[in-house]
Amino acid sequence: MITSTLDRIKQYHDSGEWSELKLHELFDKTASEYPQRTALVDPIDKPSLTGNQPQRLSYQELSHKVEQLTGAFLQLGLIKDDIVLVQMPNVVELIYCYLAASKLGVILSPVPVQYQESELRTILQMLQPKAVITTASFKQTELLEKIHRSVALSELNSPPKILSWGEGKSDANLYTIMDKGITPEEYQAYTRQYPIRADDLITICWTSGTEGDPKGVPRSHNQWLAIGKATYLGNQIEDNETLLNPFPLINMASIGGMFLSWLYSGGKLVLHHPLNLPVFLQQIVDEKVNYTLAPPTLLNTLLKDEKLRSAIDFSTIRAIGSGSAPLDAWMVDGYKQLFNIEIVNHFGSNEGMSLLCGPNETTSPEKRARLFPRKSDLLETRLVDVKTNTEITQNDTSGELQIRGAGVFDGYFKAPQKTAQSFTSDGFFKTGDLFQISSQDPDFFKFIGRCKDLIIRGGMNIAPAELDNLLSGHEHILDVAVAPYPCEIMGERIAVFVALKPQKSLTLDDLIGYLKTQNIASFKLPEKMHLVAEIPRNALGKVMRHKLTASL
Repeated sequence: MITSTLDRIKQYHDSGEWSELKLHELFDKTASEYPQRTALVDPIDKPSLTGNQPQRLSYQELSHKVEQLTGAFLQLGLIKDDIVLVQMPNVVELIYCYLAASKLGVILSPVPVQYQESELRTILQMLQPKAVITTASFKQTELLEKIHRSVALSELNSPPKILSWGEGKSDANLYTIMDKGITPEEYQAYTRQYPIRADDLITICWTSGTEGDPKGVPRSHNQWLAIGKATYLGNQIEDNETLLNPFPLINMASIGGMFLSWLYSGGKLVLHHPLNLPVFLQQIVDEKVNYTLAPPTLLNTLLKDEKLRSAIDFSTIRAIGSGSAPLDAWMVDGYKQLFNIEIVNHFGSNEGMSLLCGPNETTSPEKRARLFPRKSDLLETRLVDVKTNTEITQNDTSGELQIRGAGVFDGYFKAPQKTAQSFTSDGFFKTGDLFQISSQDPDFFKFIGRCKDLIIRGGMNIAPAELDNLLSGHEHILDVAVAPYPCEIMGERIAVFVALKPQKSLTLDDLIGYLKTQNIASFKLPEKMHLVAEIPRNALGKVMRHKLTASL
């Protein structure tokens, strides 16, 4: 399945930014040259995550596993352009899925393990997938049971095959059918029948829209490889380095920032899920990690806690990527002075935003923490006044950042109206993010805030409108709105503001219990509740959330 226009394909192939290289071919190159290198390492706490033992695989061993899963997919009738929904934690089996899908032209659509029936039902109906892959369980959650309930609640043209890693109620246990694999001759015959191009889709990831509806973001091999190369070079990843990935392999930060960097560098990818600090620090030491990702709040906490700081061993780490919230200059400087670690500031999105500020761009901690370079080999950028739609060229004037380039997606999945609203007539994607040209250095942008009404709690995007709509159904509520409030640990948390019907009462526990009956992800649950006489709205009836936040 190809979503790029013929003109766009020709443009980026002619420029050399796109080629015919596929994701699995990068892996195959390393596997053939360095078969005995360690390629992939499971989380050390995998038994508590899925009940299975951790694995450590060389490139040769991983290549064999991928060939086995490729053969299993074919046995199950999965072929080019089939869509497969995947809900799994960060374990080695998820990497098998990405590489086997790449070999067959199957399109993977990964979702967070926290997603419940509410989110899964919507996504299933949009995707109409041929199969769903999950682990039998995750911690105390029976993922298979959740998938069965979600499928039963969905309006599907035909029921998908439900495939599990492990025993359970499924159409196939993938462990038990990964015995035959696929021979080179069989694979060549398959690709003659189903030619795979680097312009074909490989993933459909998901992002929360401000309207509360999930939006599918299709990306091709070429789009991933373009943006992956930018992060690989921007983070100065070296050949055969050890990378530790603590973020879910479902979106830009982990796929573009870690999985692709691993493919380009031919090193060792160490998996971690979820962010468990003692395990994370232990993996850094045990695996001699050279590069990892960490949220800014965690980096700040480690630096402030003198006792903890003196106990940790960061001697092998060269650099750490961070983002999702503004960084502090003292933190960037502290890691350089105390550990000789470079902090690389990241600003990205599934749609193709990829701004990095690291040692390639500046040695100044102040600039590194808050600014991003305006010029990039990957992206064309411009600032546009959201009211007049004119380009901004002067300093300290806020405007929406618009982007265009080889790493930018083509449009939202099965959403032509949203796509049309999100792109300009000359092909720039409207990011919804406010920036300014910095007066400190006009070669840099400064992030100001979000045009889009979105709450980011611990790196997870939450659409306020979704919660507004769910809560408005409560029988005691006259009017309701949620708004963010700042938190040093999570970046933002959720407060709910309620105007009650006469003679009615309500507690925060009541609201949380009500939302749990709607089967939504736990990270969307509010943590404060305030009773108000009325919800502030503008002349168009839209909630003025900034006023709610300011009232806290």
